[in-house]
Amino acid sequence: MKTYTLREAAKKIGVTARDLKQWEKQFAGSIAVPRTTEGARMYTDELIDRFRHIRTWLEDGRHPREVAEMIRQMDGQPAERANETAAQVETAVMEGEIIDVPRLLHQGMPYIAEQLAARLKDDIVDALKQETTATVRQAMDEVKGRLDYIEEQTTAAAETVRRSLRDYEDAWQQKTEQLHEHLETVVAFCQEEKVRQEEERKQLELRILEREKAFRELVLSFRQTAASTSAARTRANKWWKFW
Repeated sequence: MKTYTLREAAKKIGVTARDLKQWEKQFAGSIAVPRTTEGARMYTDELIDRFRHIRTWLEDGRHPREVAEMIRQMDGQPAERANETAAQVETAVMEGEIIDVPRLLHQGMPYIAEQLAARLKDDIVDALKQETTATVRQAMDEVKGRLDYIEEQTTAAAETVRRSLRDYEDAWQQKTEQLHEHLETVVAFCQEEKVRQEEERKQLELRILEREKAFRELVLSFRQTAASTSAARTRANKWWKFW
């Protein structure tokens, strides 16, 4: 026969483990949950089905006495046993814990000690859970605070880096614009100087041509003068010879 642990049974029923343990105590006269030698609870499919009925009846608003009676009716027990169970339901000690009266009368102090030990165990477990929860919550708060601090520092550092990059970009852009202006000035100066040198070259070539022309005219005039002088001298020599 397959059995389930407390957590597995609570999950299958759809309640918390604390609710399941409370119902076990509350309806101890109607339902008995077997345990291992170590004290661990063992739930069968039949017990899980009964606890599902208990959950449904309680959600419908039925009184625990009615629920106990309905459990007895499911088991087919006589009315006297149902009345005894109803009386046990109303017998509560230590914040709602139910005492099995027949067992108490039969066993006495050992049963009371067993009930007290079980109750103290639950209280200790609950206290440890609360303490553990508080410790974990405190640790999580500290971690969250540290993460928030790191995030703030990271955000501030990122903003500083962005501001530095923006300033560097602005300075670089300004330097680039100044360099472009300087280059444009240099290019314009070079173009003007080129035009001026080209104009001077043209004027120089024109002067050279004019000087060459004047030199040719001078040479031509000199040749013409020399030729005229030579011709006149020749005629003169011939005249003397004629006479």
